[in-house]
Amino acid sequence: MTKIQAILFDFGGTLDGNGLHWRERAYRFIRSKFPHVRREEFDQADRASVEKFVASGNGPACSLRQTADAIFARIYEKLELNPRIRDVFLHDFCRDAEQWLRENRQWLAALQANYRLGVISNNFGNTKGWCDDYALSPLLDVIVDSTVVGIKKPDGGIFRTALSELGVSADEAIYVGDTYLDDMVGAKSVGMWTAWLVGDQPDTCQESSAADYQLSQLQDLSQFLSNHDG
Repeated sequence: MTKIQAILFDFGGTLDGNGLHWRERAYRFIRSKFPHVRREEFDQADRASVEKFVASGNGPACSLRQTADAIFARIYEKLELNPRIRDVFLHDFCRDAEQWLRENRQWLAALQANYRLGVISNNFGNTKGWCDDYALSPLLDVIVDSTVVGIKKPDGGIFRTALSELGVSADEAIYVGDTYLDDMVGAKSVGMWTAWLVGDQPDTCQESSAADYQLSQLQDLSQFLSNHDG
């Protein structure tokens, strides 16, 4: 059985959450306060907000909080929702993200003794800055940001970039993420092992063959790793 040499992680929804993407967190909060907002309306507002943020060119310089603030502000503006409620959500969102990042950093520190670690993220050029801000960078051997390398998940090229920098083969690495298409299908396309962080939410994806393992929390990966320790 192949020994796992490297563990690569998605960032948003994985390291800063427990299988719940930023978009889903924002939508659930909005629905709890404004039940009239339909999913398709929210998704349109979200796409428009992200596109505007990308077009601004400010992404690489923005912290996690600044990025969330800019994107969520435009969502609430487009949906014509009370901005004071957005401020409540932003506070809770950042508090929860920071808590997950602190807890996961401790786990990564324990893994570092035995594995090469890294992050692959579809982001705005600021993944390295976020990893610096939350003291993750000293634990990571590679950080690959889609904006920096010009390749987005699920394109296999972004995964191959990370594997090349680490100097490991695909079957010696596992990718952990919360999004099935971008994370599981993308990593599996280059031959990596895959672990799908579904959290405590029901699995709504009918097709899951690209995921070798499903996790309710990140630390559940330890069992998988123990079976691939050579």
